[in-house]
Amino acid sequence: MIPFSVIDLKLKLLFGKFYQEALLAGNTHHPFGRLENDGIFEIENSFDLRRTSVGHFFKKELADKNIHGGFQEWIYRKLISEKDFVLKFAHELLDSYFKKNLHEQILKEVGLPQRHQLICENGDPIFQSNQNNIAENTENSTTNYFIDYLNSLHNISAGGANALAESQATNQYFGELYKPFPLVETIFNILGNDNEQVVILTGHAGDGKSTVAIDVLKRLRGLSPFEPLNKPPNELEIVEHPHQAGRQVAIVKDMSELSSEKRLQWISDAFHQAGSWLIVSNTGPLLNTLRDYTHHVPGDIESRILSRLNASYTADDLKTHTLTEFAKKLVILNMTRLDNVELGANLLSRMLQHSGWQACHECSIEQAACPLRLNRQALLDLGDQAIERVRWIYQRLTVYEQRLTMRQMVAHLAFSLTGGMNCQNASKSVAASSAVGINRGLDGLGQIIFSENFFGYRHGKLFPDSQRLRAVELNQRQSFGAPVAANFDRQLTSNHGIQWAELPATLQPLEKRWRSLARESAGTQWRFALRRLLYFFAKPMPNFDAQAEVYFDSFLQSPRLREFDRWRQTESLDVSNDLESLRWECLHILLELYSGFSFGQFTNNENIYLTLRRSDCEISQSTQLVVAKLNFDDFYIKYDSIKGLPLLCYQNDGPELALTLPLLDFIYWRHNGQLSNELSQIHLAQLDWFRAELLNKFNQKNKQNDIIILRSGIDGQIYQHRYFMKIKDNLLEVKQ
Repeated sequence: MIPFSVIDLKLKLLFGKFYQEALLAGNTHHPFGRLENDGIFEIENSFDLRRTSVGHFFKKELADKNIHGGFQEWIYRKLISEKDFVLKFAHELLDSYFKKNLHEQILKEVGLPQRHQLICENGDPIFQSNQNNIAENTENSTTNYFIDYLNSLHNISAGGANALAESQATNQYFGELYKPFPLVETIFNILGNDNEQVVILTGHAGDGKSTVAIDVLKRLRGLSPFEPLNKPPNELEIVEHPHQAGRQVAIVKDMSELSSEKRLQWISDAFHQAGSWLIVSNTGPLLNTLRDYTHHVPGDIESRILSRLNASYTADDLKTHTLTEFAKKLVILNMTRLDNVELGANLLSRMLQHSGWQACHECSIEQAACPLRLNRQALLDLGDQAIERVRWIYQRLTVYEQRLTMRQMVAHLAFSLTGGMNCQNASKSVAASSAVGINRGLDGLGQIIFSENFFGYRHGKLFPDSQRLRAVELNQRQSFGAPVAANFDRQLTSNHGIQWAELPATLQPLEKRWRSLARESAGTQWRFALRRLLYFFAKPMPNFDAQAEVYFDSFLQSPRLREFDRWRQTESLDVSNDLESLRWECLHILLELYSGFSFGQFTNNENIYLTLRRSDCEISQSTQLVVAKLNFDDFYIKYDSIKGLPLLCYQNDGPELALTLPLLDFIYWRHNGQLSNELSQIHLAQLDWFRAELLNKFNQKNKQNDIIILRSGIDGQIYQHRYFMKIKDNLLEVKQ
């Protein structure tokens, strides 16, 4: 018996691909009822459900009451026991009701074998294929349904059928892929507290909110987080309190899907009915609902709610997430404030290590040539370095472009691993090759190699379909794979290959082919492809670590990213001369930005000067009035493990400048004389804020009448002119 909500979702996905008119109408409940009228289907509580004048159910009632439906038991048993019957029946439906050119595509979409694959137990084909030569080579191949599952996680070809938490909750493959969010234990402890509380879990669509709610539901029921549920959770789940008999915990799975009236009702019930509540909602609908609910609350409650939404997640101290103005204590947790890069990158490891790959051992295709297995093996050969290089890119996108949601990263990695290829496609590509051994899989591997899929390319050219993935769209803005340096590029086409690195054995034939193509006059695309291949799969040779680091930093277009990532992994800064060098770089560049003069123009200077320079910086000002002078020794750097950022601090109680990656990169480039890189407005505003706070701190402690003027001489050197204001005599006295 399957919930109508699941059937509704799957039919919509099929309508979207094959029958747009039906998608617009949205009548997924019609077949649900008509199958019962035909006597082959049963609907739970059918007699209690309302019907239209022509006998249709009401769609909203089916969804609200979580009505289940399924085949009559005797039919269900026949379908389970006689697989041939399922296939023959499916093909009769296709032949009777669907255009022939859609048959193979529909079979693929619903997870059934295509016609040329179907074999009876006695070895005779159920259906004949028009592609007899390929069928002979692939008739014994085995479909690995885990590959199909991976392809259902993205929307390149499979419609993203398994991308939603409701589908994942009941899926047999999901448990091994998933690592519980740190939030789960925090929420479970709040709901299991002696005091009744309301927890609101919010964030963007795809952040994993519903998955967290399902995990909390499993914890409350005493279930393993890795075992699938028997059915998707209802809109509202009521569970016994884990420690106190007679008390209940309510979980609203996703308030965003409800009407504004229903959302307001759930919020009101959460505060006024007995028990603790967990409510999941996207941030937009949540803000609207809370605004309606709190209009009578005194004070500026909206600003306090916004401050909780902007608070960084701290499991040990929930005060920054808590409001006490309501009938129950309210805890607001915003998943957009979580750093999900580490979790996202580690998904690749779980995909590669998943037990679902074991089904490949039963396949009769020459395993050493299967493109899917070759792609996976190359990543396995690289080990943790593959995860690291995925994490670097996700870190780059998050801090420079836009934060990716967990759903976007899952879809991106699944596509990068399979390229949308299934077992049948892989079998055909091997069968069509006249080569021998591993080279039989070369064409297929070149089509789906991870390094190309990840950045949205195929055979060195942009692959338009991949731009449906948000991660690919952001990647392509950066043009990853552009020339690095002349000495690196010479090696791309050299007969000796890359001297500073080696590739896994599974990729060496492909690299050799691409290197040959890169030598041609029109080989630009292949040189780009080779650079992307090296980024993901190159293992630095002994004593060539320095060259590898230069290559990776240039490829990532960020000189500080790898160091920034290491700080986040260790949650600390390196205690070394490098840290002191970073402090000096920051102070030198702040001196330039705040004074308008280059650091090299100063002689033996150890101060930051805040001057009255023009804010637009468009006109060179050779003379500057100093409003504050701050000694370098009053600045130090520390690491904030909650924010995951180093901070440049002024004195013990002074302001702190968050050193984000774009700011760190800008400081590095500027310090090394590269003036073409500019900061975005948000980071310029951050620097202006720090300047204002420094000036405020200086003015609190310094009440003096000194006047300092900085002047750039004809030789470019900066000279100080110091004066003392005699207020009583209304005089300026020159100080030597």
